[in-house]
Amino acid sequence: MAKRIIKFTPIAASVALTLGLTGCGSDNDNNYNKPDPVTVYKGEVSTNFNTQVSGKAVKGSLKNAVVTVSTVDDSGEPVPVTYRLEAASDASYTAESTTSQADADAKAQAMVAAANPTETMTSITGAYNIYLEDGFTGALYITVSTSKEDDDSMVKCDSFTGCGSYDEAPAASEDAGMINNGDTAIDFGEWYKDDLELQVVKFIKAPVAPASARGINFAEGDGSGAQQYFANVTLYTSIAAKILLDGAKDGSTVSDEAVAAASLKTLIQILGPDTAIKAASLLGDISLGGAVDFSDIGEGDSLDAGTLALVQTAVSLQSVAGAGANGSLKDLIASLSAAVKEGKVSNSDNEIVQKIAAELQKAVENTSLIFAAVVTGEGIDEAFTKVAENLGITDPDEIAKLKDKATKAVEDVQAKAKEKGLDKDLNETAKEVKKALEKIGCEDNCDAGDDFVAKVAAELESQITTITSALATATTSVSKGVTELNTVKELGDAGLDTTDKVLAYSSAVFTLSGNKVAYSQLQVELSAALNSATSIASTAAGLGDEYQQLTDKSDVLVNAITAQLSAVVTLIKGIAEEEARSNEAVAAFELALDVAKNNASVANASLGSADSAAMVAQADLSTAMMAVDAAMLDTKENAVAALASAQSAIIQAMALSTKANELASAAGQAETAAASLAAIASEEIDKTMAAELSAAAKLSTAFATELADKAATALTTATTLETNAKSTIAKFELLVKVKAGTEQARSATLITKTGGQALFDISEVIYDVLTEAWDYGDEGVDVVSTRYPAWTYSFDKDDLELDLMNTVTGEKVTVNGSINNKALIFAFGGMIKSEDGAVIKIETLANMSDALEDCVDAYYGVISTEQSDSCLAIDFEEEVNSDTAIDGTVLAVNGWSRVEIIDGDSGFVGTLSLAGTDSSSIAAITASGLTSGLNFTATISIDGNYQEDLYGLEIQLHNGFGYELFIGARDGEDFSGSVNANFNNMITEFGQVTEITNGISVKYYDGEVIDYTDITFLDSSK
Repeated sequence: MAKRIIKFTPIAASVALTLGLTGCGSDNDNNYNKPDPVTVYKGEVSTNFNTQVSGKAVKGSLKNAVVTVSTVDDSGEPVPVTYRLEAASDASYTAESTTSQADADAKAQAMVAAANPTETMTSITGAYNIYLEDGFTGALYITVSTSKEDDDSMVKCDSFTGCGSYDEAPAASEDAGMINNGDTAIDFGEWYKDDLELQVVKFIKAPVAPASARGINFAEGDGSGAQQYFANVTLYTSIAAKILLDGAKDGSTVSDEAVAAASLKTLIQILGPDTAIKAASLLGDISLGGAVDFSDIGEGDSLDAGTLALVQTAVSLQSVAGAGANGSLKDLIASLSAAVKEGKVSNSDNEIVQKIAAELQKAVENTSLIFAAVVTGEGIDEAFTKVAENLGITDPDEIAKLKDKATKAVEDVQAKAKEKGLDKDLNETAKEVKKALEKIGCEDNCDAGDDFVAKVAAELESQITTITSALATATTSVSKGVTELNTVKELGDAGLDTTDKVLAYSSAVFTLSGNKVAYSQLQVELSAALNSATSIASTAAGLGDEYQQLTDKSDVLVNAITAQLSAVVTLIKGIAEEEARSNEAVAAFELALDVAKNNASVANASLGSADSAAMVAQADLSTAMMAVDAAMLDTKENAVAALASAQSAIIQAMALSTKANELASAAGQAETAAASLAAIASEEIDKTMAAELSAAAKLSTAFATELADKAATALTTATTLETNAKSTIAKFELLVKVKAGTEQARSATLITKTGGQALFDISEVIYDVLTEAWDYGDEGVDVVSTRYPAWTYSFDKDDLELDLMNTVTGEKVTVNGSINNKALIFAFGGMIKSEDGAVIKIETLANMSDALEDCVDAYYGVISTEQSDSCLAIDFEEEVNSDTAIDGTVLAVNGWSRVEIIDGDSGFVGTLSLAGTDSSSIAAITASGLTSGLNFTATISIDGNYQEDLYGLEIQLHNGFGYELFIGARDGEDFSGSVNANFNNMITEFGQVTEITNGISVKYYDGEVIDYTDITFLDSSK
């Protein structure tokens, strides 16, 4: 793992001394005892710590929390890892041993680990930053923990409804971010003590090239190491970590693929599949995002829909813990982690998890309702009424207190979002997330199948498009800045040896430096974009070969953003260098006052130009907003016009926002120039100039703020109109298809009251004749029914065989049955007719014994109903036999048939199923098949429990847009209902249906009324 340089130094100490001494008579004078040679082994380890891992621990922020860094061994147990708090190159550790070279090497290596930091803690924002040895690869396991006792660790509350109560109210404070209002409630933004441990498992790849060759890689982290990884520590990473660590204990290897699988499972189980797609960029590695503290939005944070959904859910868990009824926050995370690993959260068999899931759903609803209401200003009273209901608060004073605190909390979030430039789409995003969080978790369809992957890919594609568009704007700004910087640099390089040259150069530098704030903001935005693009690339890489093009696009985007981020960093550094050179030249020529006055004049002129440009933009927006205010969406034509007005207003609002920012920048520069002049001015005229410029700058700053707010409000209004106009246009376009669908529904000849009644009638005949036959005896041939004189029948009671023939209409039915405990199962087939003459062929096998066997298998689920032909199953309350079946209490009747309807010009071929509690009282029949080339499904319901039968009919056309027609009526009354279709993933009413002679009349939502006559799904006798 570390590069080792071993130095071996043996020492030989054997010296032979021969003394030729004369006149000394002793024999011992020339004797010398030779010592044994001593070998000293020297071990030296030289290593680098340039692999940076950084992130934030948020639940809200964890301050002064203890950070523990480990890897995972083959048994899944944590093992300490060597790391440092600062990057280090060629760090050397030397040890000696007289035992062996291996012992010296081991001692040197132990010194590397012994030099680990004695204590690693998070900052006030929950941030941490460590450096691993460059050769480290494998699983990195990081824990961040706080304690209720004996240390300085704290947890920040970022729940709008609070995080419980202090055991003892701390003193009111606003020092060092430790805000507290002095009461016992733990409110939004306040710090408190808690026992909590968050975790993350990150896979560290082997370096692909030496650091010197690879250079700085901005893929993750802040770019200060040779290799960077970003690893946030949150609720979600803690859940994923449990999956990964338990997997390691079972022999699974931690890898990029394992991290992606754990991230995916965590998000689907907690948020649900649809909401998880909004966080698509984090499905490959949840540690790359989601660590936003609502109470302290930081540089590089994001408030997109996916992040908001993650944060609002995590925030809500904090409020559930604060309520105290479901255990501590640590307990809740542990329970959820186990449930996610099992794959059952919302549908868990564990009562504790069920309760947590239910409470979390309520808390999430509270958070999303409050956030959306306050951010948009819509439905605030209704939102807090619902939140109070969820929290069980009935006292009006307490509700008012809740509303006041929560409103201030969200307003604080809004202010910080605006400060960081994250408020542009916050209104619409808040509403989108509120809708998404109405139901979190998943009870079924929790696997990431092809459809889910396709939706994830589409979301990533959309995010790439958005980021690419923003990058193009940033690239233009940076390119312009680089050109301006080069121009100024060339001016300085040309020589600064005269007063005029210095004055001209310093003026150019002053103008250039006015953009430095904007470039710094651009750096923040590019950093956030890089984090997003890196996350997208991580998820895209795991979607499979089919989406390789998406992976390539995301990689290209990461590289493009990296290049621009590097360029803007260089640009900011270059401006600073020119400022330093200018200051040096001005000092050398003692031109400070001249330059200050000159800068004040330049700033004043720039301020006037920016002010004028802003007023023009304001007027243009006002004109555009007049059209927005007058827009109507009652027709497609008006909606198209409204869309044009909205898009024009959006352009003008963005233009005003830009001009407001330019005015604010000019005002800031003017204020700087005024302050510089005021500091050294001695002449009254210069002092006056400085004071007037300062006053003008303050007015312009206020004006810029006013214009920025106006632009933001207008942008929200225009964007809302744009969304509504697009939706209205799409709805009108779909309406054309809906009208055509109703026209197609004429062909659904099966769907008739009389035809449907015929299918129920034959069921009733079968049941009643069986009852009659049971009373008749054990068997009979050509018996005339006493209840239905037109019908004759032959039967065998023991074999449960029945043949029916209608001597008037020619209808005939063959029935074969068997008794199965509490069920009477029949196979049947034949031909019947409806009252209006439709011929209905009921298909079955030629061998009725085989047909009955299939029916029994279908009933018990051995085969599907589609694999059998025509069957009828009657469920009884108790076990029956051939003697008691007819008198048994019927619980339900279910039937399914393969039928052909021969009816006039069109006909029908398909399947039919019947269900009810009694074939002669309440029942429903569903048909699915083709008629006149039209693929449809229809459900007819008949309820005979009333004096007049109640009929219901629902037709679904399988035509790609979810056409649905529903009508209902009492027997003898006219039908009425609605025409619906799938619009924006919701069943939406497009028209109201009433019955007319020989047809129906539909009044569509555009006001048009269309009559459809000669429709066979209505009783033609009307």
